[in-house]
Amino acid sequence: MSLFDDTNDMIKKLLDGAMQQLTITNEIAYLEDNVSKVIRTRVTAELCSTLVKIHNLKISDHKLIIKKLTKWLIDNQNENGSWNETHIKYDKPSTVFTAVCGLTLLEVSESFPDLNIDEKIFERVATFLLSQEINAGAYRKSELVHADILNADAMAAVFLLKYGNKCSNENYINAGTRAVAHICSHQFIDGSFPYGGPLRAYPYKYHFYIPCIHYQAVTLFYLIKTTPYIKSEWLEHSILSGTKWLMKNQRDDGHFKWGKSGLNFALYLSGTYAFAIPVYQKILADDENANKLMKKSLNVLKEQIFQDILLRWEKGSIKSIIKGFLEAPKGGLIGNYPIGFTFLRTMHRLYREVARSKISDQITPSKLITKPTGYSAYLGTVESSTNHPDMYMTTEALDALSFSLEGMKNK
Repeated sequence: MSLFDDTNDMIKKLLDGAMQQLTITNEIAYLEDNVSKVIRTRVTAELCSTLVKIHNLKISDHKLIIKKLTKWLIDNQNENGSWNETHIKYDKPSTVFTAVCGLTLLEVSESFPDLNIDEKIFERVATFLLSQEINAGAYRKSELVHADILNADAMAAVFLLKYGNKCSNENYINAGTRAVAHICSHQFIDGSFPYGGPLRAYPYKYHFYIPCIHYQAVTLFYLIKTTPYIKSEWLEHSILSGTKWLMKNQRDDGHFKWGKSGLNFALYLSGTYAFAIPVYQKILADDENANKLMKKSLNVLKEQIFQDILLRWEKGSIKSIIKGFLEAPKGGLIGNYPIGFTFLRTMHRLYREVARSKISDQITPSKLITKPTGYSAYLGTVESSTNHPDMYMTTEALDALSFSLEGMKNK
């Protein structure tokens, strides 16, 4: 079976699972996570984006569902142009969710002009995003998280560049270019990107100027989407260097070397494997090793399906958990932190090893107090003591995998 067919089959499996949790009325449709009982604009947007992309490839026709998802997204846009980032105990405007929702509606507008999406919707998105630029090219992640998070900058950049070129607005184009330049300026010499900027910002206790495998893949995914609008050797070099770092930290069997990833709350996130596939496909399509890793990544991703959707974290075998325990002290040392915080980081890594091995059909809030460790940055998120099926990871994977299909089909 070709990589295209294998990827398409994976998309179909995950779509079947997502569609089971889709609420549909006469006019609207939206996703509710059956486990967390949270309705997130981002997951609905990513589902909609996936359906648009596979419609354009003539794989399936879900125009009526797309229309209803689109209406729900438009209805849930705030007056200031934003969409809220929603978690179990948190629901506030967010640069990340706004950029993702705005990009989805741009895709819908391009593919289905007969839906007549009001141009004012996109203007409000751009205005909101620009209002979140705290320094040149650096964006506040959300109303709660004031820190400069590089993957959030990349998401904002894609929308501003895409919409700026559509409406010939130099202000938006320049803002998007600033964000991309800002991201690349923080890239480490080995090709990795830090999760956040070098300064501590509310509500984090410390900075997170450390590499992260998951957000390396996410940042690259969105940087690649800026390349149609920025033709530059420095951007090409940055993306290539970042892609090689990602490959270097993936084993021959497809599993990532999580001991090299410094951001504890993103350890083992299953969607990482989905983001890696379009990154390799777009940047190293002719590289033999990259093609092998794409297939291996897909195989690892298949292993994470539980109750028709993806588990939040990569499942842990006895062997991998023992390895994780042995690597935890070294992983805890990543970053320049006080001894006490380094110890807490190590404990958190050990805890995640145990949690990912216990699979449940529900979120089990941990009694571990994560706030002092600096990891409950979202005061409304819950650190689960068990692994669980997660719609958030599922729709991220759908969005990433469907993006890779076009390149695979044309190869």
